[in-house]
Amino acid sequence: MTNNHTRVILVRHGRSTYNEQQRYQGCCDESVLTEKGKLQALKTGLALSQIQFDAVYASPLQRTQQTAREILKVNKYDTKLILNSNLKEVDLPGWQGLQYKYVRQEFAEQYKIWEETHHEFTVENIESNGQTLVKTKTKPVLQLYDKARQFWQEILPLHRGKTILVVSHGGTIRALLSTATEIQPHNYHAIQQSNSGINILDFHHGSFSSKAKITATNLTQHLGEVLPKLKDGKHGLRLLLLPVNFQENKTDFDNSKISKFLREVELDFCISDSDITHIKPFVESIIKSQSKPPFSLSISRENFLNIWHQKISQNSQNYDILNTGLVVADINTITTTLSHILEIESQSLQLNQGEISILFYPNSRSHPVLQAINIAGLESF
Repeated sequence: MTNNHTRVILVRHGRSTYNEQQRYQGCCDESVLTEKGKLQALKTGLALSQIQFDAVYASPLQRTQQTAREILKVNKYDTKLILNSNLKEVDLPGWQGLQYKYVRQEFAEQYKIWEETHHEFTVENIESNGQTLVKTKTKPVLQLYDKARQFWQEILPLHRGKTILVVSHGGTIRALLSTATEIQPHNYHAIQQSNSGINILDFHHGSFSSKAKITATNLTQHLGEVLPKLKDGKHGLRLLLLPVNFQENKTDFDNSKISKFLREVELDFCISDSDITHIKPFVESIIKSQSKPPFSLSISRENFLNIWHQKISQNSQNYDILNTGLVVADINTITTTLSHILEIESQSLQLNQGEISILFYPNSRSHPVLQAINIAGLESF
């Protein structure tokens, strides 16, 4: 690691009791890791065991502290755990401890705002000024973004050129990724975070004044998952995006490894530019390896974005089952598309040739969810 390169690895806590009971957690500290959650945290520690962390930060809530300590159990480097209150989860005082189903039914109007325009979601707090009780209003997502910015401003100058680990919550990690790359609050729900999922951010100047580059998000293969589990039900369209370099006459990655990886995924269709000589045999080998051969659609690079946005995203609302497709496209095309969806500069994404990213278009929402970036074997570490 050079002095101009600070790497931050962010991990969401393992499965908790409130996750199991389908309750909102927020800032409350009643929820703790289940046995499955402890095992997830331990597996995450094993995946990260060879990394020497110069500092380890965690939210002070029990479930994140437990996760961090499980990770550190198997890390051979002796690093002290530092608790930071800016890493707490989004504060939802009226919902914390309540089951998802109950909130959807009893707070239907508020829930709709939370789902559709979460950055405008407002909660009322009652505070004492010494003499009387005063009602105040806050926007939890915007408040979370402010805390994420404070965290970066506080810790990045302390660890220039270092590698640090941050163990936090799903909402907080989305805010940390967002504030580091200028993803706006209205896209807060556009990035999935699974229990014990791993994310990698690279700051190339060690300062918050320079934006970071997302190197990976929501890696879960170390937990035994081929692909991250879907969070919005199992209805809609899932696209596995495989970037290749069309400028070269060959691919620079191991085709057999990708083919083996994809054998464990049932594909319904495949979209590629099969006119590219070195791509056609690779795509054909993937199709042949499927138990139920998917249909293949050949497209030109010039009309790819047009097909993607006008056809695929619109038609995704019509899927009443899960349809999974492989998209083999130029690395610049996929980078541009993902940056367009997240509304950030393409320089903020580091996509690797031969490593899969996943977009999910749930039919319950109008916007896609980025499930993961750069998965294919956890070699990013």
